[in-house]
Amino acid sequence: MRIDQFPASTRHMFRNPATWVAIAVYGIAWVGARVVLVPPGVVPVAMEFIIPFLFVAAQVALAPLPWLWTGDDRPQTPPLRGLLQAIPWNTLWIGVGIGLVVLLSSARGAGEQEAKLRALGFQPPFRPEWLLFVVNFTLAMILGLFLAEKERVESSERALKRLADQTRVQVLQAQLNPHVLFNVLGGLTELVHEDPDAAEAALVALIQMYRELTPHGVALAAPLRDERRILEHYLDIEEIRLGKRLEVAWEWPAWADRLEMPPLLLQPLVENAIKHGISPLPEGGAMRIAVERKPGRLALSVANNGVPLDARAGEGTGIGNLRERLRLMPELDPRLDLFVEEGWTVVSLNLAWRWKP
Repeated sequence: MRIDQFPASTRHMFRNPATWVAIAVYGIAWVGARVVLVPPGVVPVAMEFIIPFLFVAAQVALAPLPWLWTGDDRPQTPPLRGLLQAIPWNTLWIGVGIGLVVLLSSARGAGEQEAKLRALGFQPPFRPEWLLFVVNFTLAMILGLFLAEKERVESSERALKRLADQTRVQVLQAQLNPHVLFNVLGGLTELVHEDPDAAEAALVALIQMYRELTPHGVALAAPLRDERRILEHYLDIEEIRLGKRLEVAWEWPAWADRLEMPPLLLQPLVENAIKHGISPLPEGGAMRIAVERKPGRLALSVANNGVPLDARAGEGTGIGNLRERLRLMPELDPRLDLFVEEGWTVVSLNLAWRWKP
């Protein structure tokens, strides 16, 4: 594991409820032992009730690191190397932690506390900080190896799940290819007899669209400009079929072309707007395709002023396919909303996005 992977690994461990249960059990056991062995009031409250929990939280966060660090993509270091890395690492961070405890004790009158202990008949064979070091060092060596092995297994499971999700996404994307083809061909059948030249031009545009769509539909990510080209070919076909009944406006800033996105996010929305919004009206309507930058988010939207939204109508194949793909992309925190705004039916897809400075 590389250093840059440690923050994600640590966050994952602390998101596990079992981690907090272990911290609570260890801290309560430590505090209980101190209460039984040392009368109340001898040791400051901060020492008694806070530091044990901080030490076990540090164990969870720091002890596994030397067993996981390899400097490459391997999930875990060999046992001997892990041991050789764990000894100095645990010595360092536990020593620093106990040093801070000693400083805190000195500030709170450690000599006075020790005198109280001796007055009560406590004669420790060595200083308490050495016992604290030995206990935490031993725990760090054992717990670190256990947590590192647990993280390795869970990391492998997460990798397999990601692979399965990616495969499922690709299958769903591949299902869109024949769906798009059937819908386009269905719309062109009426042109074959009415306007053979227009039908021929539409078939040429369909070939160009499929030349772009075939590799795009099986990729896991692609520049957003690739999807725009597919949409332009698709809209060329629909403009041949609908003529002046279709007006398209692009609110597409230049930076949007460079965004690496999952494929075919907009195509189902555009197809749905034409099929259910614009095509049924004799006078047609207008469509607006927009990409908008928001703080920590990216908003894609397709709006049309055709047939008003019917809340009772079910979702088509394309929208259902998109929802299923988005469900397999939780890292994007996708939000797909359908609403009416000032006479326009709007489908908005909002994604979590890290903008580069």
